[in-house]
Amino acid sequence: MRQPEPKRCPPKGMTRPGEPDGERGPTAHVSALRLLAAGLEGAGGDGVALVRRAGFAGQATTDDARVPTDRLSRLWRRGLGATDDPCLGVKAAGHWRFGRLRLMDYLVANAPTMADVFTVMEEYSALVNTAPNEIHLTGGTGSTGTVTYQIRSGDPDVDAMASQYALATVLFRARYVAGREIRPLHVGLTSDAPAHHRELAVRFGAQRLDFGADATTMTLASADLSLPLPDADARLGEVLRQHAADVIATQARPSLWTGRLRQVVTDQLAGGGLSLRTVARALALSPRSLQRRLAEEGTTWRDLVDTVRHDRATVLLARGMSRKEVAARLGFADTRALRAALRRWRTDPAATTSPDRSSR
Repeated sequence: MRQPEPKRCPPKGMTRPGEPDGERGPTAHVSALRLLAAGLEGAGGDGVALVRRAGFAGQATTDDARVPTDRLSRLWRRGLGATDDPCLGVKAAGHWRFGRLRLMDYLVANAPTMADVFTVMEEYSALVNTAPNEIHLTGGTGSTGTVTYQIRSGDPDVDAMASQYALATVLFRARYVAGREIRPLHVGLTSDAPAHHRELAVRFGAQRLDFGADATTMTLASADLSLPLPDADARLGEVLRQHAADVIATQARPSLWTGRLRQVVTDQLAGGGLSLRTVARALALSPRSLQRRLAEEGTTWRDLVDTVRHDRATVLLARGMSRKEVAARLGFADTRALRAALRRWRTDPAATTSPDRSSR
């Protein structure tokens, strides 16, 4: 168990938010990607290779970038395939260290009590991940309380393991900021019971462990939830909560620059002259400056073009436009190239239209 530390202040430069593109769906802070990659590496996977295969090339280098949450799900899928370990989530969570989740770690460390840790985590969850996951504390006022942390990506296997990981990370962080051991009265996991689950029980330290639950939960004793945090600073906590609210508000505002960039890419796709150089020229930037701005946005040139194509293809096919027309508008060589992209994206809105319309 750690030794008590003086009041915690966030490190310099940690708080500048990235600017997620509101059209691209939920995002996660790059620190969540880095923590997961380190955890998968420590649990027996090749973290660097898994990150690359999940499509994150070049995106883990910018401290305040945000990344699409669907790629975190892809990373989990890769990790599951590489290890086939029923304890992968809790093992990966064991590599959490204070400060790795940046502002969120400092927020919870300066909450007044253990119960407040979980309410703060719920209120400011968008700092780490904007996906509509289920995160909340029920009960806990003079009685036992149940923490629910359920990932909702749509892939049951990924959701089960990612939720195991998220809940374990929350528990390990709670132990750290409390400065003492905290053993759940009960842990419920959505996965089926593995052949051997003693290691899961030991790592969670739960008095009871059940499988096949509707959501991933842990129940804590009233005495644990009422614990005051030994190093919490009330004034610092108030400042951090206000700052966190400002960061989340900034995240919610679409980047005007990103919108302009996507429009230029869309226009040049239709004109057939798309290139990094021509887009940079249209934005009055050098190619190197454009690449640097893309890195700050948590993406790359190749990923940006792929995302714009995906979004436009979804809209145009849903409107009933033929694949031949869509392929031409989006700069694909032919309909076969478009079909290959649709398979890779695993989405084909035209599948609900008539065969004649979707293939002509």
